[in-house]
Amino acid sequence: MLQKIAITIASFFTFGSLAYAQEVVTLERALELARENSPQIHAQDYAIEAAEAQLSEAKYYWTPKFEFKSTFGPMPKEKDITASEDDIWDNFFDSWGFTTRNYLDFWFPIFTSTKVYHTHELAKIGLDVEKLRKENEILNVEYDVSRAYIGLQLANAAQDVIKEAEGYVERIQNEYNKLMESGSDAVKETDQYRIDIAYSNLLRLKNEIAAKRDYAEHALSVHTKLPLPIAVSEMNFDKEEISLKPYEDVLAIAHENRGDLKLLAQGEAAADLQAKLEWLNWWPDFVIAGEVYYKFSNAVPKLETENFFLKDSYNGKGFALGFMIKWNLDPVRQVFKVRQADAKAERMRAQRELAIAGIDLEVSEQYQKTANLLANIEITHKSRRSAKRFLTNELMNYEAGDGDVNDMISALTTYIEQRSMYLQALHDYRVGLVKLQKTVGSADLISNE
Repeated sequence: MLQKIAITIASFFTFGSLAYAQEVVTLERALELARENSPQIHAQDYAIEAAEAQLSEAKYYWTPKFEFKSTFGPMPKEKDITASEDDIWDNFFDSWGFTTRNYLDFWFPIFTSTKVYHTHELAKIGLDVEKLRKENEILNVEYDVSRAYIGLQLANAAQDVIKEAEGYVERIQNEYNKLMESGSDAVKETDQYRIDIAYSNLLRLKNEIAAKRDYAEHALSVHTKLPLPIAVSEMNFDKEEISLKPYEDVLAIAHENRGDLKLLAQGEAAADLQAKLEWLNWWPDFVIAGEVYYKFSNAVPKLETENFFLKDSYNGKGFALGFMIKWNLDPVRQVFKVRQADAKAERMRAQRELAIAGIDLEVSEQYQKTANLLANIEITHKSRRSAKRFLTNELMNYEAGDGDVNDMISALTTYIEQRSMYLQALHDYRVGLVKLQKTVGSADLISNE
């Protein structure tokens, strides 16, 4: 009885493992997992966290700042002026004491010529930049995941083509054996060599596809963290009955959504703020400053009398509070720092203008590639159907004893090539569309008309 229960439990866990391994992952689910698990996106999350901390630092600049300094050390006690150095070392514990000095300084900004305000605005731009970089990283990850997913679908479909081709080779082999046994003049012994060569070619192709499938599967797991093996949905073999939006609309979408253009816009704003901050450094800052101190030494007796001209350097306590002006008067260096900041701002504007022109070219190139890939689907779809009819006709003739092995193998090879080309056309278009979406920064590229 216990043995049956153990077998039942083992079967349950085995079935559960197989069921989990065979769970079909859709592209949408893979993208969702990538957004949750990708190390590339997590790294950018930490960059955002750092930018948020920098923004908080700028926000709380107005809070009082404190600095504590403390010193402690041995000090020879005050002795009779007739005492020698040897006397001091011979009576170490009686001749040495200690001294300590402790200072707590603080300052509170009350006017900084709007430098703090501009620094806070600069930190806001820094946070926006990191968020934009995350959006770009998400686009990059989604492109990599989509490409791996579609590649895995293609490899699975190609494996099915190989299985179908192996079935045809087996049928040809069976018919060849039948015709040889019947003594038909339609076959020769050398036909077997051609069949063997065709089968060997299939095996080589099968190994290549298996290697590509393994690579695509591992690539898909990098960002999604899915355990291997990964089961994906079957490739859709239907023609893409869609049309892209006009190029002018796609280009307008790119100008609105491209992350690098947004980054350059933020960079230009940051450069302008930095230039303004350099200019503001010409002006002073006003702060309230204070100090609390405590000094003590048992090696030096405390002064009995203190006044404006005489202060005890070793013993005492007190505090001070005052109004302070902080003004960095380095006009020569400041002139050139302002000029450098202005030049960097103008450089950012020129780079943004150049980037817009470059993006137009990039979008145009990828748009044309995607449109051509879409057109190739229709072309290869027609040739695939013709290859299927060609193969069926040659197979029927061969089975009837009227065909030739060369024609049969040629028809089979043509069919495999054309079907593979059709699958490749579907794959290339779908990857091209994903790349166009990445190039534009939006998935809204399909016309609804």
